[in-house]
Amino acid sequence: MFNDLSVENQLRFDLALIHRYMAEHNWNEGVVNHLTATLPDSDEHFLALPYGLHWSEAKSSDFLVSDFDGNIVSGFGEIEPSNLNIHAAIHREVPRAKAILHSHQPNITALTLLKDQTVTMSSQHALRFADRIAYLGVYGDPVDPAIGGAIIESLKNKDVLMCANHGVLVSRPHLWDAFDDLYFLDRACEVQLKAMYTGRELNIIPEATANDFGRNIIKWSKLEGEKHFIALRRMYYRKHPDLVQ
Repeated sequence: MFNDLSVENQLRFDLALIHRYMAEHNWNEGVVNHLTATLPDSDEHFLALPYGLHWSEAKSSDFLVSDFDGNIVSGFGEIEPSNLNIHAAIHREVPRAKAILHSHQPNITALTLLKDQTVTMSSQHALRFADRIAYLGVYGDPVDPAIGGAIIESLKNKDVLMCANHGVLVSRPHLWDAFDDLYFLDRACEVQLKAMYTGRELNIIPEATANDFGRNIIKWSKLEGEKHFIALRRMYYRKHPDLVQ
């Protein structure tokens, strides 16, 4: 059973689960985008899916262990260059970024295509992100090592980075809370875009109220988000028993 796994194997299972979930929900883009996590009790190594595997294929045993310079410690395959340039730099320079999820999922990416890509405080879903989102306003080449520096600066005090014309990056201390943020950010962007389609004015929640409610939501979402992910573990273990191979 998945809950009998070692700490590292649990991390591998969880990361494989997230890859499968995102593939099933059209949150991946072919074999690109990237989801990583640093190894437990390690400040030097992280897990990454080998370049070329489809996310729907991900299994616990597939992940490479790499250092932040791209040297493969264990596993077979190579790391996508943009994965290494962006994630390794964040893992190295932002200690709390133990889990990093980057995607081009449609609802969020659609918002980044607008000149104003702001996630407005106009829904309950959005309130959990009050004062937690940074915005990268200029598109950058993801294979350029310099892009990592720009992203690091943006994420030093924020958990989420909206990348102009590109997608989103979430960095958190745990995989489950990174996933929960990505899940609810997708919902926030979806309902915001649907409301914008009407052409009618959004009802923006005042900043003070949004920040106050946002702090409360974050407190209880820590419990709810972990329970959400534990439920997904049960579901995906039954649905995809090969995840632990």
